[in-house]
Amino acid sequence: MDWSKTKTIFIIVFSILNVFLYSLYIDRYTEAEQIQPLPESTIDEKLHGDNITYSALPDSSEDKPYIRGESKSFAEADVDIDGIVNVLEDRMLQITYDEPVNLEGDKEDALLAFIEEEVPESSEYTLWKIDEDQNQAVFFQQITDIPLFHSKGGQLTVFWDENDAVIGFEQTLFDNIIENEERKKLITPLEAIHTLYQKSLLETNSRITEAELGYSTHVQVSENRQMFVPTWRIRVKNSEGVETDHFVNAIKDGVIELNKKNEEIAE
Repeated sequence: MDWSKTKTIFIIVFSILNVFLYSLYIDRYTEAEQIQPLPESTIDEKLHGDNITYSALPDSSEDKPYIRGESKSFAEADVDIDGIVNVLEDRMLQITYDEPVNLEGDKEDALLAFIEEEVPESSEYTLWKIDEDQNQAVFFQQITDIPLFHSKGGQLTVFWDENDAVIGFEQTLFDNIIENEERKKLITPLEAIHTLYQKSLLETNSRITEAELGYSTHVQVSENRQMFVPTWRIRVKNSEGVETDHFVNAIKDGVIELNKKNEEIAE
């Protein structure tokens, strides 16, 4: 056998095979490059086909900046109450009353009146949720008059007993708020809904009941300072009456995972 000729034949065959495979790769790559994201109209058709509906959506024409905030330091000496005052790591104020404070009348109104009277810088917070099962209410800090969603550094939790009397509260707060000079164009609430759909986070026969603009924690700038990004909160009610909040980055798009719980709707 002439091994020299055989080797030459193998080289030629493998060269042809390599050229073929490379051309196949180029064709596939070109096809992939030509694939375009689904147009908005197509997504709307798919939402309609899956019976996913939504209410009127808020306007999103105003540009928003990234914002930075610094964790507020609390001091036990600055708090004058009849009870126990603890400050954890200089950042969380914990209050436990010697004598519980009664909540009278409508629970929400009574809680708002309580924090106005008892909680330092109470105007910085907005009510998020009253949890009767856990005997507590959660308030989120507001950043430029919109809520800071699920941030442990900007939250107020009020606790009460079985007699509807407040036994204490925990408080954290960001101060020294600084807005970045550059303001960013926001995606629309509908674009946020489309993002959730493309991520398979919207069930068939569900309804978008609310869309709200707020902020969420973006990055840790330093030990005591964080940066916040504009965020859409999209509330979805499924066919079984369970509501879930989803959060979408309002500048760069993309789903944000925050600490959230499903809530059963009272029928």
